[in-house]
Amino acid sequence: MPRSTEELDQAIRMAFAAEARDLLRQVERALHGLAGGDASERESRCRDMLRGLHTLKGAAAASGHEEVERATHALEDLVHGVQAGRVALEGPGLEGLFSGLEHVYEALDPGPAETDAAAPAPGMAFAGGGAGSEAEEFLRVPPGRVDALQALVGELVLSRLRQDALARRLMEARDLLGEAMDRWREMGARLEPCKRTLPRAQWAGLKAAREACGPAMRGAWQALSAVAREAPGLLAHEAGVNAALEEGIRELRLMPLQPFLEESARGAREAARACGKEVRLEVRAGGAEVDRVVLMRLREVLLHLVRNAVVHGVETPERRRAAGKPEVGTLTLEAYCEGARAFVRVADDGAGVDVERVVRRARATGWSGEEGALDAEGLLALLSLPGFSTRDEVDALSGRGVGLDVVMSILRELEGSLRLEHTPGQGTAFLLEVPVSTSTHRGLVVRVGEDCFGVLLHHVERVLRVSARDVVSLEGHATVRVGNEPVSLVALSALLGLGGDEGTPRRTGVVVRQGRQRLVLLVDDVPGEERLFIKPLGPAFAGAPLVLGGAPRPDGSVLPVLQVPALFARAAQGAGEGSASACLVPRAVPEPCTVLVVDDSPTLRTLLRNVLRAAGFSVVVAHDGLAAIEAWSRQAFGLVVTDLEMPRLDGVELCRFVRRSERPRTPVLLITSQGGPEERRRARDVGVDAYVVKGEFEQASFLGLVRKLTNTGEHRVEAAVG
Repeated sequence: MPRSTEELDQAIRMAFAAEARDLLRQVERALHGLAGGDASERESRCRDMLRGLHTLKGAAAASGHEEVERATHALEDLVHGVQAGRVALEGPGLEGLFSGLEHVYEALDPGPAETDAAAPAPGMAFAGGGAGSEAEEFLRVPPGRVDALQALVGELVLSRLRQDALARRLMEARDLLGEAMDRWREMGARLEPCKRTLPRAQWAGLKAAREACGPAMRGAWQALSAVAREAPGLLAHEAGVNAALEEGIRELRLMPLQPFLEESARGAREAARACGKEVRLEVRAGGAEVDRVVLMRLREVLLHLVRNAVVHGVETPERRRAAGKPEVGTLTLEAYCEGARAFVRVADDGAGVDVERVVRRARATGWSGEEGALDAEGLLALLSLPGFSTRDEVDALSGRGVGLDVVMSILRELEGSLRLEHTPGQGTAFLLEVPVSTSTHRGLVVRVGEDCFGVLLHHVERVLRVSARDVVSLEGHATVRVGNEPVSLVALSALLGLGGDEGTPRRTGVVVRQGRQRLVLLVDDVPGEERLFIKPLGPAFAGAPLVLGGAPRPDGSVLPVLQVPALFARAAQGAGEGSASACLVPRAVPEPCTVLVVDDSPTLRTLLRNVLRAAGFSVVVAHDGLAAIEAWSRQAFGLVVTDLEMPRLDGVELCRFVRRSERPRTPVLLITSQGGPEERRRARDVGVDAYVVKGEFEQASFLGLVRKLTNTGEHRVEAAVG
């Protein structure tokens, strides 16, 4: 079907925006080389700029972008002036070239396909690490299509895991059939004495039936054996294809860090201009690449750090001159990758962190620590406090107390970290560590009671066994020795608000690390490692700060993946104090209230079950109303939490059944995606006690409502909600 004029115009605008960004990147790199290169390279750099500008001007004219055409023509005139010697490459002349490039950027209205692109911004001198100006050939694919392919790869991973489980079950079935054949042979031997006691006709019939079963059983065993022999090879081949496909999609999602870091030039230039400072930016990223999702989340992080470096780090030209430094400050952005982790370093050659000023401000907010004991990690913790700022006045760039706390929040969501390095009088550096990709991870599965959780492997140092005699109290905290150092010990069940298998004389300890911090988590068991394809839990569970996401498993359940930095924060707040010793000493556990959870979605059943169990409730799940009625006949419940729309028997009919049963006063909580007045009226008519819309779900409010309905105010809800 031919496309409409509007669709064609939109396609032209998108194609122009994509081409314009590439051309401007080439022009900008040539301009940086022109500004910082030798005079002998001037002519070739000018030709590179004019070639890109000429192409851009023609494309702008053809697509109707008159403002871009005019701005490009004006910049062309300036470059011709440099060629002819009329425009000097210093002072106003150089400033005019950068300003002209900025005007082209401002005139360019990026199309929808380019909103996620990492386009460099003009405005500063660069040194090192840049690619050449040669044009490369690319196939343009909208990011949404790559994301869709990545989602399909995730489904392939799950399918592969399910096939592995199916292959194991097939081999188990073969072994069971082999055992059945052995029993069948034994039965034949034991039947032989019956030949003398049974009538001849009856014995002949029994013998014929036994002999008829033999070939069928042998045939089934041989068929199963043949499939079992072929399955490993087929699965291995499929695993290789899947791995190659996944790696190809992962590489397709990777974006270079070099142009992304260069994009910070405009923000640094604007900040320097506003502060009356001069800054030179050096970018060294080599071939470092990270996933597009990580790159987009890093944009705000980098903006904060670059502005902080210019505003708080680099001194004014007068102060730098008095300190014997060049008047132009240097801001260095470096990036490199090691394995599955990427590192970005933002450093300036300014005065360093003013520790005395930071301490003064911190004391004004209630901090009571000792300045002499304040190391780089403690200093970063103070600078990252919400609302903390060392500026007395508020302006467009700083003083509002919003900066490093935002950076730390984003890095926690990315399972990343931030480190501070500073030398008084010489400068400050921030080192960011983030994953190269956020799609698939290797994780350690740990069990607490009946619940399993995932911990990303890059946080896991080792697994060890812990008994009561290994625990030593140090300054009031339970610790165990790991190597030659005492490490704090806390039960994961206490951090999560769960009940584990308490009273076990020996438990499993998982040593996790975050930066230079270490913590030993007591768990009931470590089933092993798994490949985790982590998916977000959605807005309904956004209030669960300890959970990074959910990883679907071959059996259809969802494995909550824990956010290790949040566990460290919870432990630092005193959560789980004394829990380690309690887990190693028997104690009575009160019988919790039992909740019946009814939902046809396996994901929601799993998540609601985990939320309620984390709050101290016992939970039974059912996949629809009829299954719930079967569970209802076997035991009593303190609360029913049910979906509205379900096959066979919906939530309204289930509530009607409860009201007509022998326990009609049992509270019913309806949780559904439908929040219209008609659905609410139907729920009220049948006696539903409370109604929660999934789109408005908030974990703390939900648990508060559950406590109110069950009259159980003493459950450990706060520990679960965080």
